[in-house]
Parts: sequence; structure tokens; C-alpha cells
Amino acid sequence: MVESKRNEKAGQQQQARAKEVEVTMRDGKFSGLTKRNEDYLFHLDKALTEKNYDPEQKEQVLNEMYQELKEKQKQGIVATKLYGTVTEKAELIINGPKKSEAPTELPKFWILALDNGLIMFIMFCIMYTLLGVFSPRQADVSGGWITLLATSTIAGVGLAFFYRSMLSARKEKGKKRWIKTLLITLELILIWIVAFGIISFIPVSINRTMEPIVYAILAGLGYLVRRYLKKKYNFRSV
Repeated sequence: MVESKRNEKAGQQQQARAKEVEVTMRDGKFSGLTKRNEDYLFHLDKALTEKNYDPEQKEQVLNEMYQELKEKQKQGIVATKLYGTVTEKAELIINGPKKSEAPTELPKFWILALDNGLIMFIMFCIMYTLLGVFSPRQADVSGGWITLLATSTIAGVGLAFFYRSMLSARKEKGKKRWIKTLLITLELILIWIVAFGIISFIPVSINRTMEPIVYAILAGLGYLVRRYLKKKYNFRSV
């Protein structure tokens, strides 16, 4: 019984010593690393050489990884966990990180219109707040609630149309592209002018101007609504 316990204890001590000396020296290049980490750098070195990677850059990369692994392995971290497989790391070193492709398609039209409409609504509310505080007469002329809603809606729909048209125009080349862009811009400006002209005929008694504090509150509410919808429908900048 006693002899069995002694043998078991001796075996445990032997395993502990084996772990302490689990470092190898393949030509001394990666000395001080655990066997698994040393093997990883050895095979990575071989993979980069086979792919004709620049020798100087290769040595620099391997040396940086070597120094990092010497520190990280004290925490029990192995190379595969830190860098992925040898093949993956070799591809990353040679080709660099993959570039995320820019979106080629815009969100749905109504999402674009809603997002831009809310942005314009917030901006107009802020503008009317400032006008109401610093220039009340000007606010009485241009800050009616119908004006606010109409211009925000027109701007939202117009910008959604503009972004979609511009995406189509990008596929064109040379003068045709610039002419199409110019025509789209002029169309939107014309619609904006006509809309303001029509709104100006609405009596002030109907298109009433609100107090600056009301516009400030509406700006805050508009911001909260857009923030909520941005999370729900994944609005993104265009």
C-alpha cells in the first residue's frame, strides 16, 4: 500500500518535471518555447518559405511572434489559440486582413426616406428653435407646423430618391454620369422650390408657428424615435 503511494507520487513528480522542461531547441531558433509553440513557428516558417515570402519580412514577423509567444505561454496560451491554424496565419501574413466590401445596394426606399426625413425634421426643429429665440419675426414667417412636416417629408423622400439615382449614375461613365447627376440635383431643387411656393399660400392661421420650447421638445423626440428605428431597421449612413 505504502509502496503504491510512493510510486504514484513519483509519477506525479515526473509529470510535473516534464511540464517544466517542455521546451525544445530546433537549431536554437525558437528556444524557450513549449514544444507545441515551437512546432507552430517551425511549420509557419516552412509555409512562408514555400510561398516565397520575403525572407527579411518573414524573419521580422516570426521574431515578433516568438517574443509574444514567450510571454503568452506563461499564461497557458498556445499559438493556435492566439493566431489560428498555420495555414490561416500564413495567408494573413502574405495577403493581409480581408477588406470588407463596401455595400453595393442601398436600404429599401421607405427606410431611406424615413431615416432622412427624421434627420431633416430634427434639423428644422433645431433651426426653428433658434429662430424663435433670436429672430421671432423670421420664425413667424417660415416656422409653421405644416411647413415643418411638409419640408421634412419632401426632404426625406427627395434624398431617398437622390441616393438611389446616384447609385444608378455611378455605373455610368464620363459626361453621361455627370449630366445625369446634374439633372437629378436640379429636379430635386425644383421640387423643393415648388413645394415651398405652395406652402406659402396656406394661411398663417392654419400654418401656425409654435413656441421655441415646443420645437426643442420635438427635436428631442425626433432624435429618440430615429435612434429607436435605427436599431430596429439597421439604418446606416449612405
